[in-house]
Amino acid sequence: MSNRLDSLYRSQSEIYKYILYLASIACIVFFFPRGGQFKYEFHKGKPWQYENLYAPFDFSINKTQAEIEAEQNAIQKDQVPYYRFDTSVAERVFNSYDTLFPEVFKEDEFSTRGYNYMLRTGVQILDSIYTTGVAIAEQHPSQGDIYLVRNNEARRLPGARVHYPDSLEALIRIMAGRQGLDRYSEDFVKLLTRVVEPNVISDGELTEKEIQNKLANISTTRGNVDEGKLIIAKGEVVESENLKILDSLKSEYESELWSASNSYFILAGYTILVALVLMMLLLFLKKYRPEVYRNNVNVTFIFFNILVVVFLTTLVVKYDAGLVYVVPLCILPLILKTFFDARLGLFVHVLTVLILGFVVPNSFEYIFLQIVAGIVTILTISELYKRANLFISVGQITLIYIIGYFAFHIIHEGTLENVVWLNFGFFLLNGMITLFAQPLIYIYEKMFGMVSDVSLLELSDTNSKLLKELSNKAAGTFNHSLQVANLAEA
Repeated sequence: MSNRLDSLYRSQSEIYKYILYLASIACIVFFFPRGGQFKYEFHKGKPWQYENLYAPFDFSINKTQAEIEAEQNAIQKDQVPYYRFDTSVAERVFNSYDTLFPEVFKEDEFSTRGYNYMLRTGVQILDSIYTTGVAIAEQHPSQGDIYLVRNNEARRLPGARVHYPDSLEALIRIMAGRQGLDRYSEDFVKLLTRVVEPNVISDGELTEKEIQNKLANISTTRGNVDEGKLIIAKGEVVESENLKILDSLKSEYESELWSASNSYFILAGYTILVALVLMMLLLFLKKYRPEVYRNNVNVTFIFFNILVVVFLTTLVVKYDAGLVYVVPLCILPLILKTFFDARLGLFVHVLTVLILGFVVPNSFEYIFLQIVAGIVTILTISELYKRANLFISVGQITLIYIIGYFAFHIIHEGTLENVVWLNFGFFLLNGMITLFAQPLIYIYEKMFGMVSDVSLLELSDTNSKLLKELSNKAAGTFNHSLQVANLAEA
């Protein structure tokens, strides 16, 4: 029993690594998106490298985001606005007209017949005006059609038929002239412009509600592909219509693949692949970096950084896959090189990028750019305690991202048109976040009790109180210590 306990005690370091290994696998698989992987890899502008592909089941062709946005913009642009007709205003205007008419047209100046004719003419003019109503100048529909809602019934009519205050005088003169009352037209203008009130009001709420109803009814698909239909032939270039069909098939395939019956198999597949990647890391440490492997703090530090990068990337992809290049992945090799060495930093970076290939869209493009950026990071970062070196390296990393994006865009599109300039902003933001490596190194030193070149440089400052005292009281020992330190550094 005692021998077993001794053996267990001696093996506690290995046991800890096994627990860390299994816990890391569980966390990474937990971060992964819940869905299967399409078994074919394809890219726009590249030939289809597999055998002829036939539809394995019936599925709908999804519209692209650009097509959906174009439909949404067309709906908002073409929406006929709604206006409300207030009948109470029209009634009040007619009542005011009856009251004020005798003030403008004196009854004793006309015969009874002439007076009644004048009264009826004014009523007819008001009837004509309030057939479609009067809108205030700021809300007047200058062109196009409108829906005029009157007594809860909407009627479509040209917006130009709705009157506005500035146009009433000319209309009143014309209608008075048609009744043979040209000499009294100014009196009618004076009277009617006093009583007429706007009664047609723009109903933005109803218009917006109608827009939202139409937007909600936009179909995200167009057309169907029947089972057994040829989608793409071997050697055919993936572009235009067959690219949309392949994307739709991929989306449908991955959504159908993840079901209660086979979700455990998919999880098992993810687990095996992640376990293989992390096993390669442990084997590398054990064979080529035994001093790092024996130190559990170092191993924990490496695994912790991998988990943080995977977690941040999956979080960003779930929020918006277009922001994936904002995640500063090059911080990982930069920090590992600072605490360990370049070879270990690059190896861990490559393994992490391979894991993220299961998460990100356009995995080949992402893996290629990130590995190249990681190599540039390893080759350019030296003497991190010199602040200028970090800025220069980050500038080179950002430039690599931009050049790589241009190259892939040319391959996919065959032209420089339709470049998404916003991505350059993401690359610049990535570079700015990478500058956070300096304070992050300090945080890690305090968290894990590790030492970087920056800390050693601070310790070697001869202006520190202890070294000053040593140089004053034991100059020979001080100089000897400096020589041994220089020899050790070399």
